[in-house]
Amino acid sequence: MKKKFLGIGVAVVTLLLVVVYLRMDSSTPPGQEPLVTLTAANFAAFQETFDKSIEGPRLVLLLSPT
Repeated sequence: MKKKFLGIGVAVVTLLLVVVYLRMDSSTPPGQEPLVTLTAANFAAFQETFDKSIEGPRLVLLLSPT
């Protein structure tokens, strides 16, 4: 009986965390350009902007769902 309630509790907490994560705002700090999804159509513009920047270190973060 205790294991059943523990399993339900873990499932509820996990579901709540997923809902909160999906509802989070993806805004950027003031002064920073908005987030974009990199595609073949906008890659040239991204590359030009990335190469043009000389202020401090630059970072490209690639995330994969797999």
